[in-house]
Amino acid sequence: MAPFAYSSEKGVYLDVQSGSLMGLVHASAGYEYTDRHHVMGGLGYVPKLDEHREMGLASIRYRYQNPMQWSFAALDRDWTIKPFNLGIGLLYADHDELFVSLPEQYPDGYYGPTGLRAIFNYQAIVQFDASFEAYLDISVIDFGLAYYIREPDFFYENYDFLGLDGITNWGVGMRYWF
Repeated sequence: MAPFAYSSEKGVYLDVQSGSLMGLVHASAGYEYTDRHHVMGGLGYVPKLDEHREMGLASIRYRYQNPMQWSFAALDRDWTIKPFNLGIGLLYADHDELFVSLPEQYPDGYYGPTGLRAIFNYQAIVQFDASFEAYLDISVIDFGLAYYIREPDFFYENYDFLGLDGITNWGVGMRYWF
């Protein structure tokens, strides 16, 4: 069995993810528009829990898929690990207490928008065959990164892994290429 190589053919895929700031479930349609550059648009859902209300999510994301990869054979099939993939996205949350434009009860400029956030992420991908991948996604929200930069000692003292445990969220996903 020869390991399969990354195909640079442009393609369309369906991406389904859970966690990593994208909700209980988040389904996206994606497209590789040039070699290793991907864009996705999706919708997600967060159920009502004790600490927050039910909400819907919408996202637009970009991912760069690094060319570094390792292929190997196991369980009578070829696998490829793609360990270093970075992305950025915009996440909109539809919730009564979140907003994109400032509510009237606040003075102009008092708060920034809370319903629209930037998300930075890292993915480690395992490709099982030419059309199916699974991944681990680790994300950081924009204000979490800002707090980490402003108050690093707080995070170093209260969280593991150089304080990064206090600002990161993780999730898993699957991707099917058409």
